[in-house]
Amino acid sequence: MRKNGLILAWLCVVSASCTSGGDTPDTTADSSDAQLGEEQSAIEAVRVDGSNGVMPLVQALADVYMATTPGATITLGEGLGSRARLDSLRAGFMDIAMASHGLDTAALRAEGLDVYRFAETPVVLGVHAASVPATAITRAQLCDVLSGRITSWRALGADVDLPIVVVVRPDAEVDMEVLRTEVACAHDLAIAANARVVEETSDMAAALSDTPGAIGVTTATVTTQSGGAIRALLLDGVTPDAAAVRDGAYRLVRSSFLLTRGEAAPAVTRFLEFVGSPAGAMVMESNGSVGVR
Repeated sequence: MRKNGLILAWLCVVSASCTSGGDTPDTTADSSDAQLGEEQSAIEAVRVDGSNGVMPLVQALADVYMATTPGATITLGEGLGSRARLDSLRAGFMDIAMASHGLDTAALRAEGLDVYRFAETPVVLGVHAASVPATAITRAQLCDVLSGRITSWRALGADVDLPIVVVVRPDAEVDMEVLRTEVACAHDLAIAANARVVEETSDMAAALSDTPGAIGVTTATVTTQSGGAIRALLLDGVTPDAAAVRDGAYRLVRSSFLLTRGEAAPAVTRFLEFVGSPAGAMVMESNGSVGVR
């Protein structure tokens, strides 16, 4: 991941911390200032949980927000299913729920929840960058790979007979829903019996980063945050980037949402304002997604 470098870059943008000159910081704050800082930190704590597919993008936003907002604390959970995340939000166990794709926004708003669609993220075919020479794939080739009809990268133009390792998420997960919806030959495709099925977004990232010959269904955020370990393939000649999402050329896209209870706390509102700001949009684009305002 490129977490530290990203935070440092943003600190340079929004503060004077990267300049060579300037006054020496005052380190003589008294105990009352320290107490005020502790109180502010407690006030600013925001609890976030929900879709683990949205989590990598929200984590990137939270990292930059905390690095540039004194006293702010955003804590992310380990992921919750659709029903659990909404029940937890309703009960007040968390402040923001992350969700993606297929929400009944009208019903949620009718019960008093606020729903913010904040990003569009390409769903991509990621490969183990160090071993797989391919840079592109067609829809027909993809279905042949997923079904097990093509089992070697040589059949897709590689110079070596490298076995293809197919990695997928369960069909109920958003990435697979998007794939099956947007790729006609994948609508009712039977996935190869020897395909590796992983439950979590982090499991997919690990499998693609560590497995020679691997190809899997993931997101542009995961590939961008992999530090070059995972490469996203062009699909039918289209690059899965922000420009292609904006002009509609790349159709495999998942939406990301943040949900809150009505009358959210000021700390929650401030974080949401950052997410929807030009600064938040820049963070999202640098993490493979397109901000929605």
